[in-house]
Amino acid sequence: MHHRVALAALAAAGLTLGAAQAATIVPANDPAPGDAFTNASGTNQGQAVGATGWYYNNVRNGGTVGISTDHPRNGTGSASFASPSGAAKADIEFLANGVNLAGNYSAAGSLGAFSALSTFGYEWYRDGGSTTGAGLHPVMRVLLDADGDLATLGDRGGLVFERAYNGGGVIDDTWVAETIASSTYLWNFGLGIGFAANINATPYAYDATLAEWQAYFPDAVILGFSLGVGSGWSGTFDGAVDSATWTIADQTSSFNFEVEGTAVPEPASLALLGLGLVALAALRRRA
Repeated sequence: MHHRVALAALAAAGLTLGAAQAATIVPANDPAPGDAFTNASGTNQGQAVGATGWYYNNVRNGGTVGISTDHPRNGTGSASFASPSGAAKADIEFLANGVNLAGNYSAAGSLGAFSALSTFGYEWYRDGGSTTGAGLHPVMRVLLDADGDLATLGDRGGLVFERAYNGGGVIDDTWVAETIASSTYLWNFGLGIGFAANINATPYAYDATLAEWQAYFPDAVILGFSLGVGSGWSGTFDGAVDSATWTIADQTSSFNFEVEGTAVPEPASLALLGLGLVALAALRRRA
């Protein structure tokens, strides 16, 4: 009876003993307050984030990206972006076997079949001081090779998630969690079919679901995942992303961007779990 009470308390807190899955920590290249990679030129440039498989990438025209304490989320850090003009751009990307090509990074491998992707997601933050369009926020992209042949480069590109095309509004100064699943609308760039191609029977180019894209590209493979801002945005932008995750062939990968050298506060859920485990251990000793 006492065991059931303790387990019920854990369940009430939204916790189970076997369900916890720790995210992989992606640390900044520099200690607190973190790092920032920028590039004033109009040519895309990047920088590896240690040996994590993540890269600051496609940075140009004064855009900045770095893991810093500017907008802490699940701990003391997050991947922050600053875009001083509409010409600026900056991304943080996880690439399969990333290689440096003239200062920017590209995938030389695959994370698996696009058809095996069930969900992906992240959390984003838009600072209220941003002057770019009110519907704009850091996006998440799945990067693809459309025919699955890594030797042919003309069919590479990606699918983009934006809240505006999924019935949601943008909230300033608040962390927003997104989950992209089979029925989520995505739009494309590249992939050998041009920009924002219309692949379904509707007259609109931005309402093809993940499931429709998977049916359209049955041989595609996943090159990586990208989170970023800019590329034609007007005005300035300040914001961040964290908690990137995806599930491919029932295998989930989760990442938390952090800054080393700063104290990580104990999340409330972990504190409750600790208290629950102490209580459960005490009840077991008394049983």
